[in-house]
Amino acid sequence: MLIRIMTLLAVLTMAGCAIVPAAIDVKDDTSLVSYTRAVTSGNAQLGEPARWGGVVVGVENKPQKTFIEVVHFPLNHYGKPNTSAETVGRFKVLIEGFVDPISFEEGRTVTFVGSVGSPTAGMVGEQPYMYPTLKARDYHLWRKEVEYDVSGIYFNYHTGWYSPYISPYFHPSWRYHRSRVRVIERGNAPPKSTIRSSGRKSLPPKDYSDPSSSSRRNNRKDLEF
Repeated sequence: MLIRIMTLLAVLTMAGCAIVPAAIDVKDDTSLVSYTRAVTSGNAQLGEPARWGGVVVGVENKPQKTFIEVVHFPLNHYGKPNTSAETVGRFKVLIEGFVDPISFEEGRTVTFVGSVGSPTAGMVGEQPYMYPTLKARDYHLWRKEVEYDVSGIYFNYHTGWYSPYISPYFHPSWRYHRSRVRVIERGNAPPKSTIRSSGRKSLPPKDYSDPSSSSRRNNRKDLEF
């Protein structure tokens, strides 16, 4: 029981420390326009701040500008798209200037911050589609994650958890049980391009998997029990 309580407290502590990455952070009193609100309100929200995210499905380079098509997913408390949730549509991101498509390859998870622009007409397959549009000010590319399960064997100490310590209050049984350990592997991202706007100098590329730390750039593996 004590181990369970300690584990729960550790998880809650780490969750509380998660912060929004600097590139997509906004002031606490900023009223952000949601994707659904932009869809239903027409042009009433033009120019208002917004932060949307999802999965990249395509990049379209135009003269002097680039459109990025994204399947929308709701964001969690630190701005990362929750791709296991339901998607309600797509949107396009307008970036001034040229963006190399390799920076936004299909399937990448990304969050943009900017202002609501005029809807963009397009096609999804052979069907006409009106895309809500976000004029990007900045963005954050999230690292790729690969999840897989491995099996292990552990002792049952009648605590419900494996423990290498023998306590006088628990009597270990000599039965073996199967356990499943989920491994989440996060890989390095390809080089990023930057968003350029008139009168503002571009910042160097930023791409961090852990929003609470800006210095970790190596591959890593996290274990979930």
